[in-house]
Amino acid sequence: MLNIWRISWRNSTRRKKRFFFTLAAMVMGVAVMTAMLVADKTTEDVFTYYEQMYVADADYWILSDDHTFSENTAEEVAVHSEVNETLHVLDKQAFFELEEERPRNERSVRITGVSDFSSSLLKLPVAEGSLEDEGVILPEPVARLLGKGVGDSVRFAELGELEVSAIVEYVQILASPSDWEGAQSAGFRVMVPLDVLQEWTGLNGEISYMRFQTEGDGEELFLNLQEQFQGSSTFIQPVVADDRQSNDINGLYTFFYLIAALAIIISGFIVFNMIYTSVIERQKEFAIMKSLGYLQTSVSKLVLIEVLLLATIAVGIGVPFGVWIGDLFMMALLSVFAFDMVYSLNWAIPAMISATAGFVFPILFSLVPIYHAGKTSILLTLKGETSKGIYSNKSPLRFGVGLALLVFVFVDYPISYIAILAGVILLFPFVLTVISHLFRPVLTHVFGFGGTLAVQNLQNQIGRNANTSAILAVGIAVILLLGAAVDSAPDGYEREIRSTYGGDVRISSESPWSAENISALEAYEEVKEVHKLAEATPITWKTVNGDHRQFSVLSVSSGNASLYDHPDYTLNNKLVEQPSVLLGNRAFDEWGGEIGESIVMNTPDGKQELEVIGNVTTSHYSGYVAFMEEGHMDEAFGWEGSFDLLLTLEEGSHSFPPRVWDDFGHHLSGVETVEDEIRSTTSAISEMYSLIYVLMIMMIGLASIGTANTILMNTVERTSEISTMRAIGFTVSQVKRMILAEGLLIGITGVVGGVMTGVLLIFTASRSDLMEGFLIFHIPVSYVLIAVMTGLVFSQLASWSAASHASNIKLQSSLKEG
Repeated sequence: MLNIWRISWRNSTRRKKRFFFTLAAMVMGVAVMTAMLVADKTTEDVFTYYEQMYVADADYWILSDDHTFSENTAEEVAVHSEVNETLHVLDKQAFFELEEERPRNERSVRITGVSDFSSSLLKLPVAEGSLEDEGVILPEPVARLLGKGVGDSVRFAELGELEVSAIVEYVQILASPSDWEGAQSAGFRVMVPLDVLQEWTGLNGEISYMRFQTEGDGEELFLNLQEQFQGSSTFIQPVVADDRQSNDINGLYTFFYLIAALAIIISGFIVFNMIYTSVIERQKEFAIMKSLGYLQTSVSKLVLIEVLLLATIAVGIGVPFGVWIGDLFMMALLSVFAFDMVYSLNWAIPAMISATAGFVFPILFSLVPIYHAGKTSILLTLKGETSKGIYSNKSPLRFGVGLALLVFVFVDYPISYIAILAGVILLFPFVLTVISHLFRPVLTHVFGFGGTLAVQNLQNQIGRNANTSAILAVGIAVILLLGAAVDSAPDGYEREIRSTYGGDVRISSESPWSAENISALEAYEEVKEVHKLAEATPITWKTVNGDHRQFSVLSVSSGNASLYDHPDYTLNNKLVEQPSVLLGNRAFDEWGGEIGESIVMNTPDGKQELEVIGNVTTSHYSGYVAFMEEGHMDEAFGWEGSFDLLLTLEEGSHSFPPRVWDDFGHHLSGVETVEDEIRSTTSAISEMYSLIYVLMIMMIGLASIGTANTILMNTVERTSEISTMRAIGFTVSQVKRMILAEGLLIGITGVVGGVMTGVLLIFTASRSDLMEGFLIFHIPVSYVLIAVMTGLVFSQLASWSAASHASNIKLQSSLKEG
């Protein structure tokens, strides 16, 4: 007696083309899921890696709200027995001295002087050279742009000259633009020995901040120093690994999970179609087995093993293939960001999750046909009264439930999207019927009588064909929603930035702005208004769960332009009444508390509990920020001075006056226009277009494998019918055209249904408070065109295999068997 595994294997491979298409769909589903999970974990690791590199092994740091403070203060801290290691740092604004003529703003460079390049409190990934040599350290983009290598000299205007001792890979502390266009709004960053910078600038004995490492948690020392520094310009903060201000990538993770789920679900539907059809074909076989003594569980086990064999092969091929695709996807994804980031592929856990899903989902989707196989009736089957299947094709109940679920279009809740997709799937037999009748004249004109037969044939297996079209439609609809979001996001971000930026230009200094400086700027004919902006950073705080986080606190006042959007205009008055804060939306969500509760902050004036009076929408740091009234920020919070100014330009002034760099270049550390902010925020989103296109083609390709499988199953089931057609005069060409017409009609229904469903999803999302105006209702035409062309082409390619099979049917043998 044959082993049950061997029997299942022979049953699975009996229909070789069906086996191949089903296996291909399962491999693609597992591969895409693996690729997305690999991208998810690797992206998370990349940002965690650079976040930890920035933090290094430091536990606390001492800073000043006056740019620099005396090294004596740092040395007093260093002598504490709890302190293991210290690092002194001085930041100074300067300009490169170049052979070629470049505007002053393009030559702007922040020089960071450090006391020890090899300190464990500073992580520098060296690409060339050595940290042991005392010279200038350049990040790779700056070295490429300046054409400098190790041993070459770099000159700094009015300061001095130093040889390049090392070139390092991307690290946050030395993040620099990679071209001259980027240098117009963002300065370069380099590193030199501390004593050299102090000598150049005359700031002997002065530093900008000190990092230090403690024995144990150092909590007692921290509290003592926090109390000691109260009322002075220096303050202490814990070093916290939190880069949410610069990396708003939560939406990217959602994107990964969405595509992974979509891929595995589509492949699951394809497995369901294949297993169900196989069960219906073999009902007589199952009846005979049961009449010979097989139990219901034995028959179900036989089919279950077939699914497991398919899943094993799919996982064995799909997981390694998916890891490779994930690597390619990561290269494309990280190229979107402005910096040359390195990554190490995190594939182990994603591979395990995908392998598990590769087994679980096919089994879940096959449970109903597996149960159906075991319940095969011996008497009815042998009498010829075979089951008509488990599809509830076009029942009034199905139609009613489908329509009822579409009402969720008007419900603003995340579950609405799943309800809409479920409703569309339930309605698809009716959609296929309507589109079949509408396109019948066209198909008849193009394919002749074969087109008419194609419509009739699809109606004979309406459930299976409708589900196949629905799979294609769901893939197209979800990708169209993503495409619309990517299309709309730049406009949404631009509106938010313009309304909450607070002016037209933000200029930053390395020392507080004086009243004389502000008066000089107000005298510029291009400048309409000048407002001070205080930014206390870095400020650490605690979430409701007790986790440490870090952000900036910005000052607001009634006379300044608004830095946030909120319908309640009394919030500013509440801020004035007592020391309290407003939180940006992302910071509020991360905090986890309720309005009216207090947030614990380590302020420059010590640990404080400040009431949270609201959460607001703002473009500053993507909403990961807090706001405080200007007066309270100085008196109660302990932050003195303003390093930033917000300038509003006269109407018609489209550019910032370049002479500002000449007038204030000795302490100006940065100039950013609202246009620069819009460009930097939206550029990464714009780069996502190509990735969305690729994913759309992959999803349509995966769904088209299901189309190929369905058309092939339809053809194999009708072998006798096709032979009879050939016997009464149909040519091979006519049969091929009939099969191609069926595939085209399934493709047309999937594409039309997908576009319509996509429009419903976009409409729902555009009305959602969650999107906050970032997705306006519009149809992404480019994505629709690609969906239509790709869907129709892939559907024809998918039906070509079945058409070839039909043309190879042996007339005499099939008639005898029939």
